[in-house]
Amino acid sequence: MDDEAHILIIGSLRLKNGELVNALRKRYDVCFVASGKEALAYSAQRLPQALVLDAVSLRTPGIRICQTLRAQLGAVPILHLHPGPKDDAQSCADALLFAPITARRLLYSLNRLLNTHKEETLTCGPFQMNVTRRMLYARGQETQLTPKQTLLLEIFLRHPSQTHSRKTLMEKVWQTDYLGDTRTLDVHIRWLRQVLEHDSTNPQFLKTVRGVGYKLEIGDEGMGEPALELAAEMT
Repeated sequence: MDDEAHILIIGSLRLKNGELVNALRKRYDVCFVASGKEALAYSAQRLPQALVLDAVSLRTPGIRICQTLRAQLGAVPILHLHPGPKDDAQSCADALLFAPITARRLLYSLNRLLNTHKEETLTCGPFQMNVTRRMLYARGQETQLTPKQTLLLEIFLRHPSQTHSRKTLMEKVWQTDYLGDTRTLDVHIRWLRQVLEHDSTNPQFLKTVRGVGYKLEIGDEGMGEPALELAAEMT
C-alpha cells in the first residue's frame, strides 16, 4: 500500500502527539479526532482509507463506537485497538489489536489491513466505491451497483473535476460512438445523482456541462451537509 494512505485515528487528545500516533505519521497521511462523532463529521468531507479506533486511550471497549462507524462508513476498514481481555472481546472491526500495543505491532497490523483492502476500494471526496463488489458508499448508506453503473461512476471517481463528453462516456461504458440516442446515458446519470446527491434535482457533485457532457465536482462548495443519522449514539 502507498505510504501516503490516508488514516483517521480516533483516540484521546492526550495521546495526539504520542509515540503510536507519531509512528503512524512517519509512514501515512494521518488525521486525529477525539470521538466517533468527530470521525463521522470528518469522513463526510473526506473518507479515510482506514480507521484506527484507539479504544485503549479512550478507556472503553469501543464496541458501540465501532458498530456506529461500521454502520455509517460501510466498507472503510477498521483497526480496533482493544483493551481486552481477549477471551471476552467483541468487535465488528476488520482487525483487532490488544493491549499492550507497541508501535511495531501497530504498524504491522495496519499495513496488513491496508494491503488486504488496497485493490478493493476507490475513494474520492465523500464517496467510496468497492470496484470488485460493485458497492458504493455515499450519504451514510451502501448501494449495490450494476456493472454499467460501476463503469460509469468509476470514470468520474478516477477523474474528478474533469469534463467527460457524452461521446467519450458512450464509448467507454457502452462501446459505441453512436449519439443518435443517448437516453441510456441520461438514465444512468439520473440514477447516479439519486444515490450521490442530497437533492438530485439540484446536483452539487455530478454536474452537467451544457453542450459537452458531465463532470464530478469535489470541493467545499459541493460537500453538502453530512449525514450523521447515528451521531447521537457516539461517545
